[in-house]
Amino acid sequence: MERELLREQCEAYVLGALEGQERSGLEARLRQGDAEIEEAMREANQMAAQLAYLAPTQEPPALLRSKVMARIRVEAKPVPAPRRKWVAPVGWAVAAALLMVAAVERQQVEKLSADLNAARGLVQTLSEDAARNRRVLQILVARDSRTIRLAGTAAAAPEFRAYWSHAGGLVLVGSNVPSPAVGRTMQLWVVPKQGNPISAGLFSPDETGKVVLIADSVSRLEDAAALAISDEPAGGSPQPTTQPAWVGALGE
Repeated sequence: MERELLREQCEAYVLGALEGQERSGLEARLRQGDAEIEEAMREANQMAAQLAYLAPTQEPPALLRSKVMARIRVEAKPVPAPRRKWVAPVGWAVAAALLMVAAVERQQVEKLSADLNAARGLVQTLSEDAARNRRVLQILVARDSRTIRLAGTAAAAPEFRAYWSHAGGLVLVGSNVPSPAVGRTMQLWVVPKQGNPISAGLFSPDETGKVVLIADSVSRLEDAAALAISDEPAGGSPQPTTQPAWVGALGE
């Protein structure tokens, strides 16, 4: 039991974790040339040296290496003894270096993981953009595609254009469109020749004022009299609640 306690004290000593009276008593026995203490210290030094084999195979960053070596030079102080000079082991410094290297590696892994997630998000966005562009192109080149110009009812209002194909659907595009007020949205309506307007979708311009809205055909093209855009509460309305700000007639 006493030898086990002695071994633990020696290991704590070489790792720089032994303090107070226990440290003073151990150093006193070292100065007296206690053979049992010397043997326990040798075993503790061997244990500390084994920590070096746990280090990662890759080289640590140059800045980290210089900091560790500077710390070792500061902490490696001689321990006085009558028979020989004891140099405070640096095993604890090696352990500290391992922890620092592990922290650096963990940060690198976290950064790589974040970069991977960002790349996946970008791929998803590009894929969605490509699918949307293919859909727009399909509507534009369809044989039955109709072009409808939606003029603003207010002075200097930007113009919208809609392209409508019975087979492909409806796409609305616009540029320099002002954003609706907070809590409001824009809503596209198909105005039939008979009956109430039919919602074709909600939209808001992006940060550059661009609008691209794609909607499935909500009515037969030949049954529609016009397209209209109104300003509505967020979430849209079942029927227009304001006068349309843009209107475009289909004609015959």
